[in-house]
Amino acid sequence: MKSGKKIAILGCLTVAAGTAACWHWMIRMPLKEFTRYALYMAVMDDEICRNELEGHLIGDDVITFPSKAETLQERYHLFLQMNRAKSRQQIQKEITEMEQRLQQSRQYIGQPKEQLEVEFSG
Repeated sequence: MKSGKKIAILGCLTVAAGTAACWHWMIRMPLKEFTRYALYMAVMDDEICRNELEGHLIGDDVITFPSKAETLQERYHLFLQMNRAKSRQQIQKEITEMEQRLQQSRQYIGQPKEQLEVEFSG
């Protein structure tokens, strides 16, 4: 009888440890928080690109972007896909880096536009 209790207790502990491990590895953060981070990153990325690139020339073509409504949805889905396997700490670190880059990109607002060189490898 004692060995039966030990086996039952050991089985319960194993299930509890497995559940905790699965929870930790599979569910990194609540979905609402994850999607909010992805949208925030998409908005920042869009603004960084617009600050740094819009109005510059590549060859004879001027770089222009579609409206934000058109670009944000694609960027949002891109960040959802890219951040799927990342932890909360990894995503927060990337957000901090993007916020710094956004601050740096604001120096380009109102600056004269220039010709950009693009190299194609093939």
